[in-house]
Amino acid sequence: MLFFSRSKDSVFYQTLVEAASNIVEATQLFRQNVETLEHKEEYAEKLKELENKGDEYTHILLHELNQTFITPMDREDILQLAVKLDDVLDGVEACASRIVYCHVEKTTPYLMQFAEILERSAEFLQESFIALEKRDFTSIRKHSVEINLLENQADRLMRESVGSLFEEPKDPIELIKMKELYEKLEGVSDTTEDLANVLESVVMKYA
Repeated sequence: MLFFSRSKDSVFYQTLVEAASNIVEATQLFRQNVETLEHKEEYAEKLKELENKGDEYTHILLHELNQTFITPMDREDILQLAVKLDDVLDGVEACASRIVYCHVEKTTPYLMQFAEILERSAEFLQESFIALEKRDFTSIRKHSVEINLLENQADRLMRESVGSLFEEPKDPIELIKMKELYEKLEGVSDTTEDLANVLESVVMKYA
């Protein structure tokens, strides 16, 4: 099977790149948000708009799958990529919403570190999908390694951040909401790694 060789294929890879770029924008906004949390409601609204935009990209991919007889990759691979892209974006938006409805008023160094990890991971994802268009499979593998390393950092950060909550007496409500937020952020990093793993499986299949 030819890989991204027909003119019709451009709809698929362009949409994947745009969906990944949308995630980069979302993680940038999230990082800006947690710098101070002074305008968390406004950021949550902006992230909700990006989530809706991400849903549109998913709809385009699913529509094209239904309308296209011969696809550039296996349908299951395209579907997995679409679903995982949507999951990553949903996770970022959910964290921003949680900050609002849980009334998280003060940022922490841990929130900033999580935000930076997610932003860097999103940038590697974007580069991976650009490389996919160019059939640059070596770059995709390199980006996947970087994303895996960032996920390991997020895992360690989650243990450290949650552990810090129990080091001295705190308001139990504050402890619960921050613990859930840190765990949710680590979960987004897990999903990003899952997406990178799907990309790697595609490379193994078509390289």
